[in-house]
Amino acid sequence: MTNNDTNNPKFQLSNAVDALIAQRKAWEAGTYAASNAELYALLGSTLDLFIKVRRSVELSRAVTDLLDQHGIGYNSSTSLALKIVRLVFVGKGREAKIANRAYTYARVLTVASEAGITGEQLPQFISDKHGIDELRRQDKDGETDAQKAKRARDYAEAALVNQSAVAPVAMADELQPADGARYSLALVRKNEDGTGSIVFGTNNQAVVNTVLVIAGKALKERAAQTAEQTVTKHDAEQRAENAERLAQELMSTSFQPQVQINVPVTEQAPA
Repeated sequence: MTNNDTNNPKFQLSNAVDALIAQRKAWEAGTYAASNAELYALLGSTLDLFIKVRRSVELSRAVTDLLDQHGIGYNSSTSLALKIVRLVFVGKGREAKIANRAYTYARVLTVASEAGITGEQLPQFISDKHGIDELRRQDKDGETDAQKAKRARDYAEAALVNQSAVAPVAMADELQPADGARYSLALVRKNEDGTGSIVFGTNNQAVVNTVLVIAGKALKERAAQTAEQTVTKHDAEQRAENAERLAQELMSTSFQPQVQINVPVTEQAPA
């Protein structure tokens, strides 16, 4: 039996998978693409409404009134963006069914409005940001959590190259980094006598990366604090120097007034 035998289960499975892949590609290029285009256009119109409403206290209150009128849930911490999304996309009794989508759409409206995007520009904006889910993860600076973590990890890897060692360690086999990597992790146990012992080591890259992110954030914060302290110290030294210079100038300046006495003619001594 050959691989091309129509009775071969693997051949049949391969054909079935190929057919599904072709169906998926057709869906992506057709119904899915059209559906996304319609969704992005609807979100664009919703964005324009959000921008208009948030500029008006009266309209903002009207949104709340409409939520009450339609029986759609909200509370004091519900953002205006989420209120509008619930009005447009959720409706009464459907909050739980598409709760996550509602939060996602509200996040898209918030990020886009902060970026100065209009409803007409929103479809391209979403596309440029690689889709709604990626856009949802971005902060006001346009970074996702993954991007911020990578930046912190890169910072740690660069900063730790010349960092002073907390304690020297013999590189046992259990502590060797993965191939091509520089760092591994050691689990330290504090002993009863106050000493420490490495009791476990791993070069699991995912775990190492997590710790590098933590280290990067801590090192950046420490560097920022050091820089701030340096500036504060320099300012204090500069103020002290200026005060000393001013005192010296005051001491060196003569303030003896030149007084001219005018004696009346009648009191002058006779010639």
